[in-house]
Amino acid sequence: MRWCLIVSILAALPAYAQADLLKRVLDAEASGGTGGSGSGSTSAQESDLVEWAGQATQITLPQLLQLAVQKAPALASAKLDIAIAEAQVAETWVRHDWTVGAEATYAKSGSTVFSGIVLDSTTSATISGDLSRALPTGGTIDLHVDSNYQSTEASLLGNGGSTYWTNDITGSIKQPLLKGRGESLYDASERRATLTRDVSVLARRLTALNTIQAVISAYWDLVLAQQQVAITEQSLDLARERLRVTQIQVKGGKVADAEVPAVQQIIATREEDVLNGELLVLDRSIALRRSVGMPIGKGELGLRVATELELADSKLDLGDLVERAYTASPELAQLAKQDKQSTIDIEVNENGLLPQLDLALSGGPRGTDTSFGSATKDVFELKAYQVQGSLTFSRSLHQYDVKYREKELRLGREKLRVNSFDVRAQIAQAMAQAVAQIELAKRRVVLSHRAIDLAKENIRIETDRFNLGRSTNFDVLNRLEEQRQAELRRVQALIDWHKAEIVVQTLTGDLLPTFGVSVE
Repeated sequence: MRWCLIVSILAALPAYAQADLLKRVLDAEASGGTGGSGSGSTSAQESDLVEWAGQATQITLPQLLQLAVQKAPALASAKLDIAIAEAQVAETWVRHDWTVGAEATYAKSGSTVFSGIVLDSTTSATISGDLSRALPTGGTIDLHVDSNYQSTEASLLGNGGSTYWTNDITGSIKQPLLKGRGESLYDASERRATLTRDVSVLARRLTALNTIQAVISAYWDLVLAQQQVAITEQSLDLARERLRVTQIQVKGGKVADAEVPAVQQIIATREEDVLNGELLVLDRSIALRRSVGMPIGKGELGLRVATELELADSKLDLGDLVERAYTASPELAQLAKQDKQSTIDIEVNENGLLPQLDLALSGGPRGTDTSFGSATKDVFELKAYQVQGSLTFSRSLHQYDVKYREKELRLGREKLRVNSFDVRAQIAQAMAQAVAQIELAKRRVVLSHRAIDLAKENIRIETDRFNLGRSTNFDVLNRLEEQRQAELRRVQALIDWHKAEIVVQTLTGDLLPTFGVSVE
């Protein structure tokens, strides 16, 4: 047991500290002997333990929780996930944006007979600009402006040249009438991204609950280890006192010398138990340091925490607690958000079953003249106009992709609902087990109190019988061990009570407010 603890501690240490720790433990083994009857060997072992582990750092549970919130990698990662999700929501706002475009073209063509003699040539140039954006109905609007220049030069054959400008201002709209139409489709991407962000927020809350619960559980493990050491040290003190009294009685001739070795044996055993307990305390300290992000290294291993264990008794209503757990569960809330995402995907996919029927309308003034200024004037005086319209229809005959995509989405949503049912069952089971553990721990505490009282009475009776020569130290020491075991059972029951209460608080969502922890 002792060496298993040492190996686990070595595994948790950085490489540079492992060799030093192992050397010191081996030195302690070589010089510790087989366990004397006095306190010298235990004191030497404790001094050696402090030498390589460092003085234990006193810390409170609120301080540990604050460190966990600040340094826990899982919480930091969850916070980044929320920031990423919020950026993805903002990306969908592109649909509200206006798009500006421009284009300029130039072309010249002509023909020759020989040696570069030009018969005729044509020059054309166009400059255009567009301002467009998507509509909540699923369509798009566009304002198009263009100016076109055409020039033909005179040829050697006597044909005349010509120059003219054409300026247009055109407004157009393209609107799907069936497939792709509707504000729900227009907002679908933002709705999905918003739900993803909400899932990330819930995931961070779940991470915070799990992190804080793990820290508190590790805290109570350390408290238990400290209490076990304290109880064993108390038992060791009683054994030493028993040895002192026995030695006095031996000198007075009241008892035989044979009564001394039994006490010395139990003292040696208790000293080893204390050392093993200190190693366990160190192991629990390292685990707690790791859970909150505290440094682990030379001189930074041990922790000491308060050891108040008493709890106020309270009546628990399992039905009410389960309903509160359902309401507070981040897992159920995440599944509900994912169900809404699936519903959006199904709505979008169902729209894809409709045929494509798109209406396009455009129109605006036109000006044509031999100069740019005159053509522009004609535009604003509305001397000419152009209007166009079109209706386009298309449809896939079988629509395999859309139909089976719908089947996939509906089955996925059904799977989410099955998972939700299972999660509710898991929550109910965990709550029932935690409440049962609390109720059982209450009874164990009462029984252990009674066992401790009876053990003390039996120690008194056995001591009186020993003084009368009707019992042995072996019998008295057995009574002392019974008291120690009863006290250890009481401590274990109280720790189990604390841990079960933490589970209840985690499930009902009361854990973070109870300890004043905020992860916003």
